[in-house]
Amino acid sequence: MENKMRIAIDAAGPLSSSEKGGISYFLNDFLYALKESDSKNSYLIFGYFWHDYREKRDSIVIPESQNFHLRTLPLPRRIVKNAEEKLRVPVIERFLMKEGVSVFHSISAQEMPYFRKIKTVYSIYDLACEVNPSWYKDKWYSYVRQSAMRADIIITTSFATKKDIVDMYGIAPDRIKVIYLGVNNNLFNAASPLMKNDLNKKYGLPERFILNVSTSVKRKNIPMLLDVYAQLLKKGIKEKLVIVAGSRSVKDEIKDIIKSGNMENHVLCLSEIPTEELAYLYRKAVLFVFPSLYEGFGLPVVEAMACGCPVIVSNVSSLSEVGGSAVVAVDPYNKEDMTGKIEQVIIDGNLRENMRAKGLERAKLFRWEKTAAETIAVYEEVCRKI
Repeated sequence: MENKMRIAIDAAGPLSSSEKGGISYFLNDFLYALKESDSKNSYLIFGYFWHDYREKRDSIVIPESQNFHLRTLPLPRRIVKNAEEKLRVPVIERFLMKEGVSVFHSISAQEMPYFRKIKTVYSIYDLACEVNPSWYKDKWYSYVRQSAMRADIIITTSFATKKDIVDMYGIAPDRIKVIYLGVNNNLFNAASPLMKNDLNKKYGLPERFILNVSTSVKRKNIPMLLDVYAQLLKKGIKEKLVIVAGSRSVKDEIKDIIKSGNMENHVLCLSEIPTEELAYLYRKAVLFVFPSLYEGFGLPVVEAMACGCPVIVSNVSSLSEVGGSAVVAVDPYNKEDMTGKIEQVIIDGNLRENMRAKGLERAKLFRWEKTAAETIAVYEEVCRKI
């Protein structure tokens, strides 16, 4: 496509967030890949917020490039939403039209503004909110269906989630594009030396351990994992369990479960781990176990594989799709199945080495430059519909 596009991406909110979970965790990698892949089109990194506006705006870092620009507005979200949804006034579109925007990509997992003229791309990472609303404490997800219905094109991160969108929302499959996430190979790789004895001391890491990464207690199936681990201890395994929680509140919730099970001497729960230190944990772990009840993609699975760590996942949603033949799949609702397969991998060094080799190869499929290229192709496609 010869014409240059001006693309607005609602990334400013996640980039200003103090909690680097969900999209905030990988957004910088995606934007950097866009910058490296596309010098022709221009990008407006956009967002609007009210509380602590200047502080948040000043904290935002975007790729340094002539075709990347930051635009934010000091607007209360509730007022904008009421004007758009109740009065049908396209508040955000009017601003973006003045900026010459032709495509708006709602990437931040927030509600998409009301548009009349600008073409829209809406990212859905999973439909966990529809599968089990009890996993969430508030109704932040109530806008997802409406935003999906009015988007010109939807991007999702797995064929499993695409099927969910078709089945639950009745949206035509040809409006949904599957684009896998990537992995930051500069951080997540098996080549980095296993040094950093200071990290072992800093976190009190055991010599051998099973690793889990969790941003939620219920959805990530932590009670079942701890129940299974208690069975493994009875079977005589010596490996400790290390759980990296995505936030301090999740850590506190997990630690309460650990305490109630009298497993404080066997389970270590950490939180707020810098990304480069998480990569070290993946490289050091004997096994990564991810028994989640639902995932739209499962980025920790790819990170673990890229670091050369054998991986066990649930046999539900997207996880087997992402892990392929490199992972061992378990029934996340079956304690005996999970216990038996974890024990098998722990005691069989040859099996672990085979999983490690397959995982390293599998992880090569997930590259941010590929994600960026396929996303740019979606922008071009939606522009052709004008």
